Amino acid sequence: MAKVIFTPWKRHSELLAVRRQFYPSPDYDGADMRSQACATVGAWKLRGNLPHPVEATALLTDAILHDDALKNSVFSIRATYAAAFCRFVTGLVDSKLHGQRRTMFQRALDLGLPASFVELRHEATHRELPSLTVLRNSTLRSLEWLWDYYWVKTEHGPAALSAPLRLRSVSSGAGAEAEGVEDGDEGDSAGCASATVSALRAFLDQAVQGGEDVEPPRKKRKCGSSICLLLERSWCRLGDSMADDLAKWDSLLQMIAEGYPGFLVTLTERMIDELAFTGSSDPKSDPYCEGVYIWLDHILRSSQWGARRQVLSYSYILAACKSSSNHWTTLLGRNIDRQDDGLLAAISEKRTALPQAPSSTDEDEDLAALRTGKGNNYAYLVTDESTKQSVIIDPANPPEVVPELEAQTKAGKITLAAIVNTHHMERANQQSHWDHAGGNDELLKTFNVPIIGGKQCQSVTQTPAHGEVFKIGDRISVTALHTPCHTQDSICYFMQDGDDKAVFTGDTLFIAGCGRFFEGTAPEMHKALNETLASLPDDTKVYPGHEYTKGNVKFCLTVSQSEAIKKLEAFAEQNRETQGKFTIGDEKLHNVFMRVNDPEIQKKTGKTDPVQVMAALREMKNAM
Repeated sequence: MAKVIFTPWKRHSELLAVRRQFYPSPDYDGADMRSQACATVGAWKLRGNLPHPVEATALLTDAILHDDALKNSVFSIRATYAAAFCRFVTGLVDSKLHGQRRTMFQRALDLGLPASFVELRHEATHRELPSLTVLRNSTLRSLEWLWDYYWVKTEHGPAALSAPLRLRSVSSGAGAEAEGVEDGDEGDSAGCASATVSALRAFLDQAVQGGEDVEPPRKKRKCGSSICLLLERSWCRLGDSMADDLAKWDSLLQMIAEGYPGFLVTLTERMIDELAFTGSSDPKSDPYCEGVYIWLDHILRSSQWGARRQVLSYSYILAACKSSSNHWTTLLGRNIDRQDDGLLAAISEKRTALPQAPSSTDEDEDLAALRTGKGNNYAYLVTDESTKQSVIIDPANPPEVVPELEAQTKAGKITLAAIVNTHHMERANQQSHWDHAGGNDELLKTFNVPIIGGKQCQSVTQTPAHGEVFKIGDRISVTALHTPCHTQDSICYFMQDGDDKAVFTGDTLFIAGCGRFFEGTAPEMHKALNETLASLPDDTKVYPGHEYTKGNVKFCLTVSQSEAIKKLEAFAEQNRETQGKFTIGDEKLHNVFMRVNDPEIQKKTGKTDPVQVMAALREMKNAM
């Protein structure tokens, strides 16, 4: 007896029309119809009985259309991507929706959904949002998967949609050689090379075909298996060098990854699966497992792959290492942990001395008991690990900074590319504070490099516009954020390397505090803190110009007794330095200058207007 299927579309041709709008053919050169397809699916949703793959395709596509930095904030774009991706995965693998009590990973395995999708969903739901690069790549991969899982079957009408996917066998080319691998066939080096080249060609054919690719998922998985033939070391012994293998294949694989980022994600996932779920009884003594480990470690940590690793999410790799522990996964997990905070590990901090004694503000008195160097300001050295290019931020005291920079340069650890200043030396009570840009001229005697900073910084050569982006080496992107108030040329620098994010705030934002309004006003500081810096991702780590945290906490406690402030107080009592330990999200909780819309803070100041609250808080702080 025929099964009755209720659909929100009246005719099957309507569904095919929407499919063409979501997945236009390569030779289509008309208008972009994806927004119209999303609107159609929205109407279908109201009618009910909308298949989840159709809804998921619309949500993911709409997230791509929302990806416009000129109209939407980066945080909004990331949140939209994450919401669409999480709903896509949850609708497929949530056991509560499908009755049978199975884990999400088991459901994903049944459906052929990459396990990394489940782990990325968990990360986005319960931890920090993944980086924009990872979310974009995962969204494109999801749309490709949905094509294979659902849309390709719509060509043959409702019967195909209700029937299980039937995978046709592959009898020639890369697929046939993959069959041999799955059956345990072994070949010599020449055979391996031939099979790998065939597999790579098959993979590239699929990438070129794009939206018109109608091969079933199984063939793609076989292609992934064939690609892993380049790891086959049955003719080698444990411990043999793989230098020749790396040299032979590395440039080719990088070229493919450059043109098709999804390739690198698929390859690394296949590698970690080979390690974590190996059938070997003794992985430690298995040359194949060793080869997989060497290749994967090379991709995840070598400088050659640095720029291309941004599309990767380490969450699934780490989860696989922890859930299936053996000699090689343990080693890999340790290596990843060592390079955790990739950008932040490249940031070295140093207190620098002031040529003149600091003024007796409450912040400086608080610092006197905390300093580990001779002075009261932080200089930061930021290095791109792949190219060794570095910038030094606010190097106020050349006698301390120059020897350190010279030593690292001679050791080949860095190549100094620029001096970066957050602001010029402000004047307070007619006394100059040479604590940020005052050492520029002296450094130029040793290092002939450009100086990036505000227009009033000593010997400045470049002043980036607000929102202007420049690079440190190949991997670290830097966005200049103008935050006039403490001085009128104050600039904060937001840096990102893959998932790692940091902002260097000078004297604009401190941990639980902000700078004095030496050259600005309360409206300017309100905009700097609660609009410009508050718009950064919440997981952005904060690196201020000074260690004023203990004094700032004392003031915050007079305004609010929140748990966040008490937690910060306990941390500050046990730690001499707090730079890089807290994020923009943390500041929104414990920094009263970033809580000007909080009724508790408004009540304490007697003001309701956010700018007036900011002004009142600064006056209260100055009076302490």
